Amino acid sequence: MTKTNTQAVWYETIRRPEDLARLLAEAGIGGDDFLIKPNWFDPRPGSYTDARILDLVLSTLPGKKTIIEGHSHARNDLSMKITPENQDAQRDWIRRQEGDYLTRLGLYDIMARHGVEYVNITEEVWAGRTAPADVVRGLVEKKYGPVGHQELYGSVPGKLFDLRGHTLIDLARVKMTSPTTRDFSLTMKNLFGLVPPPSRMTYHDELPRSIVDIDMVYGALFDVVGLCEGIHHSVVFWEGGRFATPWSHFDVIRDLGVAVCGRHLPTVDVFVGRLFGQDLEQRAVVKLGMEVFGRVRPEDVSAAPVLVDVSTDFVPGLAAAGKIVTE
Repeated sequence: MTKTNTQAVWYETIRRPEDLARLLAEAGIGGDDFLIKPNWFDPRPGSYTDARILDLVLSTLPGKKTIIEGHSHARNDLSMKITPENQDAQRDWIRRQEGDYLTRLGLYDIMARHGVEYVNITEEVWAGRTAPADVVRGLVEKKYGPVGHQELYGSVPGKLFDLRGHTLIDLARVKMTSPTTRDFSLTMKNLFGLVPPPSRMTYHDELPRSIVDIDMVYGALFDVVGLCEGIHHSVVFWEGGRFATPWSHFDVIRDLGVAVCGRHLPTVDVFVGRLFGQDLEQRAVVKLGMEVFGRVRPEDVSAAPVLVDVSTDFVPGLAAAGKIVTE
């Protein structure tokens, strides 16, 4: 087990369930009521919080757990393109497809086994079951100042608002950038899935602002802990990857054991970047995040070991060692 702890970030190589339990304990993550935001964006290989990881996290955390997530335009069989223009007309299709997704991937079974509630943000907003926007506005602006997308004040489900003050585990999958792509998704981006519309393309016009806005909303209401994991699968976006999204190719590295956590999301994300030889501090979303949540301190990220330097020809050696997912 490799371990790095600072005042802002904790990192361990996870090989056994007790490693994760120790990491969370050392990071001071406790309580008896947790919200967990997984990464359930799409079904592509290695790109989502799978049943094995969900089971591990739910088994490690004590007390009551609530899963929170919004509908996604890509959490389906990809046979229909969901857009801002058709998403309302396709609500029933989106619901059926999500049910198929959660069933096919064994996620419903894990939630049932642990007796957790699943709160779908989009469904709560569609039903009008949200906390008063003016009350949420007051809490957010008192802590951080105003958000850019003011409508997000009215996007918090009432049943989640009633749990404010509890710990929200921002359970992100490592999806790392490389010198040949701008794409990456870590803890700051993971909360973007709590923006209610299934298709969030209109929020991509000012994506860094949109991400930081939703981080501000939930950061004002909950004790947000970023837990970024690549325990069994880590995604690296690069132009030669075996798999593809509409915007980038990627490869999936298996069994790096990566788990990084902390309450300052920009620091967690910069630390994860350094594990892959990448400096994320100049990326727009991290820069904006540091303006709102505070700077990343050099001493908190300098000890990050380089596990895989994705600025090099990293694939052949990992492929020879059986570390690259091929299907």
